[in-house]
Amino acid sequence: MKGDADSRLPLVPISSEERKELSVIKERFISLAISLMDAAQLPIDLFEVYPETDDLDELYEQLMDLKKCLDSFRPFDPAQVVNLKEVFDTEYTYASNRIEGNTLTLRETSFIINEGLTHRNKSMREHLEVVNHKEAIDFVRELVSAAEPLSEWTIKLIRALVLQGIDRKNAGVYRGISVGMRGTDIIFPEPYIVPKLMEDLMLYYEDNKDSMHPVQLAAHMHFKLIDIHQFIDENGRTCRLVMNLILLQRGYPVTIFSPEAEARDRYFNALNDVREYNDLSFFERFVADSTKHWLFTYLKMMAPNTSESSKDNGYCFSKNRALFEGMS
Repeated sequence: MKGDADSRLPLVPISSEERKELSVIKERFISLAISLMDAAQLPIDLFEVYPETDDLDELYEQLMDLKKCLDSFRPFDPAQVVNLKEVFDTEYTYASNRIEGNTLTLRETSFIINEGLTHRNKSMREHLEVVNHKEAIDFVRELVSAAEPLSEWTIKLIRALVLQGIDRKNAGVYRGISVGMRGTDIIFPEPYIVPKLMEDLMLYYEDNKDSMHPVQLAAHMHFKLIDIHQFIDENGRTCRLVMNLILLQRGYPVTIFSPEAEARDRYFNALNDVREYNDLSFFERFVADSTKHWLFTYLKMMAPNTSESSKDNGYCFSKNRALFEGMS
């Protein structure tokens, strides 16, 4: 990889008065976090500070504030970045593959990625899906580090990585046959119109990339890509990687959709509701709630692990927490 994309974003400056306030707040906050931490529960219930809401505008405001809190921990400790990537990239690979029917467990996925081990009674394709997805995540991070803009070319490259060693013939090309969704009456656009739909989609992205909320834009691009279904296979993994490319480019963490049955149903139901009611807000809310969950997860891991060398980090998060406690 060419470097950590997170480290390119500047540390939020704070005044000398804020620095003094931070030292008091952080000491109190870390003491609270340590006292609450146990094997089964992360330190803070952030839903107390950022409660659930059905109002999308309010939810987007929460996400902006949570991102500001995450930004205040930058630059992240390099060792912590390595650990976070190992944990989350493994979970992301497991979850995205599991959604598509891969039977490898999280533990088995970790062994393949981090130990280079193979598993008996598992197909070569399932092993390749793990290796390929991890390489695709690494490629996405490299695109972010290099400030490479999203384009049809990058989408094709991401999909080619997902399929390398599995289907070389179709790895980086749009489909040439008609396809539908198994078990439904959904028929995707005819193959002859796919190139024009992709051209129009990238124009839509360019028109909205600087004005639309990043999480909303990521949701729109995911849905529009899955509804074009531009590839013969692996559209789901590719859409989720493109969604996370958009989020990472704008400083948000990798957002993982759970593969567990109930959560997977919510994912597919949100997509189907958009089609049925012609209303993207169903999927916007699903992606926003998922992004919020992962912002919570990152913040809970960052807050108790700030070192003396990064004493200015986390000001926004610590201050928001302290203000909330003061109102309680």
